[in-house]
Amino acid sequence: MSKILREEVSKDMPVSGGMLDLFDMMVYAFYNITSDEYEVILENATDEEVDDFVGAMGGMEEGVTISDIKKGIRVRNRYVEHYKPNK
Repeated sequence: MSKILREEVSKDMPVSGGMLDLFDMMVYAFYNITSDEYEVILENATDEEVDDFVGAMGGMEEGVTISDIKKGIRVRNRYVEHYKPNK
């Protein structure tokens, strides 16, 4: 079963680039967020919240628990719910 991304997220995915674009694309897909929503999170979240947000995607050394994923989703929801695009 594949994950269904919001249309605006799919359109915002970088089509080419380096390692940083690859990491960003993983974050967009994991959290189903746009680049603008990602920027809002990184600009407003505390250091601890950013650690939870990134840590929920897993690391090379240790596994991720359901609790870790819930913490990351809470951070995502806290900032994305209040995000209002400038239209």
